[in-house]
Amino acid sequence: MDSILEARAVSRSGGMLDAGRRLLGAVWEHAEIRLELLTLELAEERQRVMNAAVAGGLMIVFAALTCAFIGVGILLAAWDTPYRLVAAAAVPAVFAIAGFIAWFSLRKLIGRQSPLFRHSLAEWRRDVEAIRNPPDGST
Repeated sequence: MDSILEARAVSRSGGMLDAGRRLLGAVWEHAEIRLELLTLELAEERQRVMNAAVAGGLMIVFAALTCAFIGVGILLAAWDTPYRLVAAAAVPAVFAIAGFIAWFSLRKLIGRQSPLFRHSLAEWRRDVEAIRNPPDGST
């Protein structure tokens, strides 16, 4: 009789150990999937930032060249007029005002929150909600 109880205890502990291993394996697999999703989102965000930086740099270079040639054109057009000094003072003033407007716009854009990891966070919240409130109503 004692051997039957011992056999049951051994099979129960083995079953519990197997269940614990399966649970740990499932948790590990779930964490691995979430880490892979985070890695993909980070790579997407890095690529987006790099593309934006290159596009922004090119835009700045071409905008500066355009402004310089516009300024030279205005000065050349006003060279033989009595408004030569007014044009020479107005061109840099307009460029300075445009620079301040661009600076404030940039500060506003930088102040916005980034949607970084929004998919991972949404999945995490769904997982937490599913754990708290199982779909079949069991606890």
